[in-house]
Amino acid sequence: MKRKLLSLQMICVLLSVNLIPVIGHANELTQSESGTIEEGTTETTESSSTEETTTDSSTSQTETGTTESTNTSTESSEEAQPPANSHEEVPVTPQPSAPAPEQPVQPTADHAPTEAQLDQNIKVVKNEPTETFIRRIGEKARAVGQKNDLYASVMIAQAILETGSGNSDLSQNPYHNLFGIKGEYKGEKVDFSTQEDDGTGNWYTIDASFKKYPGYKESFEDYAKLMKEGIDSNKTIYSGTWKSNAVSYREATKSLTGVYATDTSYDQKLNAFIEEYDLTEYDKEKPSTSTSGIIVADSHPDSDFKEYTGETYSGSEAYAAGNCTQYVYNRIVQLEGYVETTMGNGMDWGTTGKANGYEVSSKPKSGTAVSFQPTVAGADGTYGHVAFVEHVYDDGSILISEMNVAGLGMVSFRVIDKDTANTLAYVTPK
Repeated sequence: MKRKLLSLQMICVLLSVNLIPVIGHANELTQSESGTIEEGTTETTESSSTEETTTDSSTSQTETGTTESTNTSTESSEEAQPPANSHEEVPVTPQPSAPAPEQPVQPTADHAPTEAQLDQNIKVVKNEPTETFIRRIGEKARAVGQKNDLYASVMIAQAILETGSGNSDLSQNPYHNLFGIKGEYKGEKVDFSTQEDDGTGNWYTIDASFKKYPGYKESFEDYAKLMKEGIDSNKTIYSGTWKSNAVSYREATKSLTGVYATDTSYDQKLNAFIEEYDLTEYDKEKPSTSTSGIIVADSHPDSDFKEYTGETYSGSEAYAAGNCTQYVYNRIVQLEGYVETTMGNGMDWGTTGKANGYEVSSKPKSGTAVSFQPTVAGADGTYGHVAFVEHVYDDGSILISEMNVAGLGMVSFRVIDKDTANTLAYVTPK
């Protein structure tokens, strides 16, 4: 009788293994009846399934990767319950829902499913908020990817998925945590209440500390460190994401599935974003200009000056936030120049500058504010435009940096041809 009872208990245990629910990952995606996944800009508390661990050597703080939803609508991801004798997270490899047939039928060469067909049930609907988010983080991802042998396309897709296209609290200012990585970054952290799975489908709430970054650049760099250095118990756990080991972004996303995330569709969701938004453009060594010649970035290799820091200086509040005038004011002050807080709209800087004793010329000069009259080179039809001259080329064309051309608060670069450049007004800072 004891032997029969033991067998019954063992059967129950075995059955319970296959009853653990699969947790969905994409908080900002909703599955439609047709199989199309539509992106949303509202945050949800649906759980995701990312798990990652690393140790920050500079702070000796153990970082445990993204967890579930927070009480401040922060999107994060699921993590496995660590063993009792360890503070490190153990990656969970998802188990198949059913055993494979003993004699599987192999597809013929003519009928083998393509990679695109494998993702046919995962679709995304392109929208402007996500495109804006991509423009904001794309060049930062490119720079980090090139430096660390990683696919920028994969990093961008993960950031979209993890943050709901930058809408989660944790990803926004002042936290800038794009991947929900726990721990401290140079002593900076933020605490959130978050739900976690104990590994058996039971949920509980804990308070957790997440890294607080000064900007998106640092968030990407820290994520890249995790991919390259792994976790204490497995230094090469993410080596499958390296370009030197993965011949395509698809291999990189597949290596993340079941390791970085327990969601069995994680790679398909990332692939869908990469393909819909042509994120492989960011895997190239150098950015391609858009049809309008705009390059969205914080720096440009041809610039004569150091990279824009994004810092807001006293006096800039006199200009509209996120607009061209405020940017040029901050850029000039950053480079230790001086310009009035009463220069007016973009089209007014030449006239106002001359009235206030500034050197104003029609000859292009690096380090000056350049004023555009309405409609010239795409300038606003009412207020005109002002930009900062980063470099003057030998052929007389100029490289400018500007704000609110690619989007409010976004810095971008353009090359203005010689003929147009000679019609503009250049104001030399004091």
